[in-house]
Amino acid sequence: MKHYRILPIMRILILLVTIDAFSEALGDEEKKMLTRCGAVGNRCRYICAAATKCGAASSKKPNNCPGSSHRAGVRDCRETEFKCGNGNCIPKSWICDGANDCRDNTDEAVGQCTNHCSEMEFQCKSGRCVSKHWRCDGQADCDDQSDEADCPAEETVPPHMYQCTQSKITIPLRWRCDGEVDCTDGTDEEGCDELTTKSPTTISVSNTTSRTTAATSAPGIWNLNPCRDGEFRCGPLSGYCIREAWKCDGDPDCPNGLDEQDCPEEECAETHFKCANKQCVYGHQRCNSVADCWDGSDEKNCSYTPIPSTNATKSCNTSTEFKCSDNKCIPKSSLCNGRNDCTNWEDESETQCGVNECETHNGGCSHICIDSRESYQCECRKGYRLLGKYTCEDVDECTEIPGTCSQKCTNTNGGFHCSCEPGYKRDYNNYTRCKATTGEPKLFFSHKYDIRSLRLNDLEMTSIVNGARSATALDYLYSENIILWADNKEHTIYRTNLSSPDTHEVVVSHESVSADGIAVDWVHRHLYYTDITNYKIRMVSWDGHWSKVVASDDVGHPRAIVVNPMEGALYWTDWGAEAKIERSGLEGSERRAIIRPPNVQWPNGLTIDYSTKRLFWVDGRLNSISSAKLDGSNIEVILYSQQVLRLPYSISVFEDRIYWTDWSKFALFSADKFTGVDIKNITAGHMLESPKVVHVYHPYRQPPGDNVCAFSTCSHMCTRSLIGTALCVCPIEGNLVFLEGSRTTCVSPDTSHLPHPHPQPVIPSITVVAGPSTATVSLIIGVVVAALVCAALVVIFVVIKLRRTTIQRVRFHNPVYRKTVADDDQDGSGGFAINADDMLYHHSTLQYPSIENPMSEDDDVPLAPKDKK
Repeated sequence: MKHYRILPIMRILILLVTIDAFSEALGDEEKKMLTRCGAVGNRCRYICAAATKCGAASSKKPNNCPGSSHRAGVRDCRETEFKCGNGNCIPKSWICDGANDCRDNTDEAVGQCTNHCSEMEFQCKSGRCVSKHWRCDGQADCDDQSDEADCPAEETVPPHMYQCTQSKITIPLRWRCDGEVDCTDGTDEEGCDELTTKSPTTISVSNTTSRTTAATSAPGIWNLNPCRDGEFRCGPLSGYCIREAWKCDGDPDCPNGLDEQDCPEEECAETHFKCANKQCVYGHQRCNSVADCWDGSDEKNCSYTPIPSTNATKSCNTSTEFKCSDNKCIPKSSLCNGRNDCTNWEDESETQCGVNECETHNGGCSHICIDSRESYQCECRKGYRLLGKYTCEDVDECTEIPGTCSQKCTNTNGGFHCSCEPGYKRDYNNYTRCKATTGEPKLFFSHKYDIRSLRLNDLEMTSIVNGARSATALDYLYSENIILWADNKEHTIYRTNLSSPDTHEVVVSHESVSADGIAVDWVHRHLYYTDITNYKIRMVSWDGHWSKVVASDDVGHPRAIVVNPMEGALYWTDWGAEAKIERSGLEGSERRAIIRPPNVQWPNGLTIDYSTKRLFWVDGRLNSISSAKLDGSNIEVILYSQQVLRLPYSISVFEDRIYWTDWSKFALFSADKFTGVDIKNITAGHMLESPKVVHVYHPYRQPPGDNVCAFSTCSHMCTRSLIGTALCVCPIEGNLVFLEGSRTTCVSPDTSHLPHPHPQPVIPSITVVAGPSTATVSLIIGVVVAALVCAALVVIFVVIKLRRTTIQRVRFHNPVYRKTVADDDQDGSGGFAINADDMLYHHSTLQYPSIENPMSEDDDVPLAPKDKK
């Protein structure tokens, strides 16, 4: 052994022991500053070996720990770090956040914190920087709420604007009393007179001399989407409808909990237990160590009393007990202990004691034989399990243990090995995990009045789109830096380039447009959205000119939608009368429900993990996050919790974690995507108001695919079929249909069937009549022949005279056939294309795209458990 390697290890151990002792001697406040667990917002960024543990040890990053003892000297700080006065390095995002992270207070020094925010940011009193747009907007974004302090006095509101009473937000006057809450305090819908039955109508507004006009559909409902039969609206001004059967069932389903208010007292069935919140659960769920009541009352005041049993009726557990001749059961550990436990000494007989069965043929064990006082037992090496008493079989970790590998897993005898998809590399600290090699992952999420971005490496939040009225669904096109979102109060789907986010381009705008889900086909450049007003799934061309209804029959309440352009598949959730998750081709073909109850009841958010080829979804009724293969098989419940998953709305996935929003929590959460453990509130310290749809923004969330439409001849829209070929689509605008005999050209229905005239053969008319004698006929023929000869001589003479010896053109004026030759076709190669104007065939050169296979695997390191025996 090389002793010089031991000395550094001993030094580190001594330092760690010393620092742990120092940590124990610290006061509570000092410990909070040291561990970051007591920092503003309870953000525990990294866990330092020198500090009190406040999270999983796998999160240790000692290079970023204040006062880290692993450094012999002072190291150079990274560009993303701040160098403290004592030489320590901390993330720049910790500067001026009110916590002494440097431990010498240099990160909170007055000179340092005087003005370190950019021109587009406001500096909180704690030193934190937030967007200037968030200053005095009625919503506290600073941890100390200083962005809402010392706001200017009320200014004169322009006549065409209205100022919210409490939040002081200014909104257009036309939004006042329009049936939709725009002020965060709801004051824009207070004091409104009853609407008349005319539409549009004039609304009298209390406490003001102004009058405004709003389109209405019924008194008191205005332009809210109507609830269907058998549904309950979550308040007179709410746009949310739930099933009538969910009202007064003890489980709040409305975001405001209105469905559980003013409920009559009802007794539960005899087979059920009544929770403290009046919810009814099955009686066998009482005191089962699992909280089935939403308030957990089914697990309170529980007493677990063992049920008495008699020796006469009880059978022994042969794996752990020995049965005496009088039916008495004793532990196997009591055999051969020198005591008369069976009363007749049979537990101490020679046949039971002193025999080593493992000496003969290994006791019949496949792997390991372990002798004991009373008997022996077989065991298996790691990676195997015991089948019966003697035989060992291999454990398929890839299929039986979720999350064995991040992405690709190959089972081997007694082990397995993991590999990663292109663009990922295995984590050096854990070779079963895959990490993206490029890109900075962010979360994009809609936040009603704006769309925000949250960097996952330091949890810094910024606004990327401002001025929204009610931003809900969103998606993006990473290759062109474009984000798209739906504003359901403007009934418009917008898009903008993130390099110039103030310029909004209208993609779809119609008074009935209301989308809860948007999906971008980044390969074939189409947009899909769930039309919650007309209960349809729609497909729109990238320029917004053409659209197609993908699904309309048996569509209840569509919510989220995702696309898999590499396989030509579309998925969406539907929480209507028959809750389901459906799948179809990109144009709507081969549609079917792949997941039904009881696996779904209120499916909301939906996402695809393209690396593992699995669906993930959240269910607001089941309070769960689940996963399945892309065909709907192999369903697994990842996480179930009535507390953490109160009303989950949207979900996204990246690497080994899932991210979701919750209506009732006003926050974004993350957890392990395989096991659901390690739940984190990643927006702790930020004040959020109803975060809706969330997406991970990263290039690997939109992997490259083969665009089969690159060389198509489709007249309007083209996409990929489920079998991987180009597929032309006719839009609904103009009710276009395919031209008869064509699957590429779309025309109006009245011109789809063109006439096809058929030429009729010309048959000379022959009439038999009585004629002159033979001599007369011969004379007539002779005269005719002589005349023809003379005529021929005349023609030849004229032609020679005119010297026209070349025929330049010959035309055949036939009303049916016409010969044409394309001027640009010189070599005659290629195929034929149809000219829709005159139904003529032309040659056209065909080109085929090259097929690339980017799959490579250069990091396939086998992982096999070691034998300890």
